[in-house]
Amino acid sequence: MSTLAATTADSIGESSAGLTWSLSRCTRVVLAGGTLIAIGILWDISWHRTIGRDSFWTPAHMAIYLGGLMGGLTCGWLVIQTTFFGSPEQKAATVKLWGFRGPFGAWVTIWGSMAMLISAPFDNWWHAAYGVDVKILSPPHAVLAAGMWATVLGALFLLLREQNLSSPDQPAPGRHLFLYASGIIVAMASVFLIEHSFPNQQHTSVFYQISATTFPFYLVGLARASKSR
Repeated sequence: MSTLAATTADSIGESSAGLTWSLSRCTRVVLAGGTLIAIGILWDISWHRTIGRDSFWTPAHMAIYLGGLMGGLTCGWLVIQTTFFGSPEQKAATVKLWGFRGPFGAWVTIWGSMAMLISAPFDNWWHAAYGVDVKILSPPHAVLAAGMWATVLGALFLLLREQNLSSPDQPAPGRHLFLYASGIIVAMASVFLIEHSFPNQQHTSVFYQISATTFPFYLVGLARASKSR
């Protein structure tokens, strides 16, 4: 009886370890995509301000959408792997949607990637119909921003899942990646507020009001979730 219990515990442990390994690899790819998104959006703003919007197929746009595809396809593979090849223990620890199973963070990243891709033709039509944007957060850009934010947020959830599944007496895995992902998502928040962050805007009360109601929300929440000091 004790031998059977030990064997069962070992198999469950191996299943959890295998899932954690897959999560760790997928999370790194998603974060690489998030890095591309952050670089691409800053590059795109600079491109618009110096060159204008000469084409949809600019290098900055390609970096943004490539980063979104990296996250969406990687998490899609993780969902397929868990649904068709996962053990019962792995499936029990996931979220079911339309018959597929995957970690909650993977679903968030997939949603974000889909929102980014949907925003692409919408943004192209918007520029053809109304010309160059006068504000960063136009309707298609708002959809794109929500997708980019969700893509990195899903990676944060994957890291938290890996952290919570780890042994309490061991150092939390992925804590440095969590700090890195937190930096990306704070950088994205700053991009969304960039219209109120230009040097001349920093002499107004609106800049301080918006910053004081936005950044503490991110910093306190991320600090509470992190295992680092």
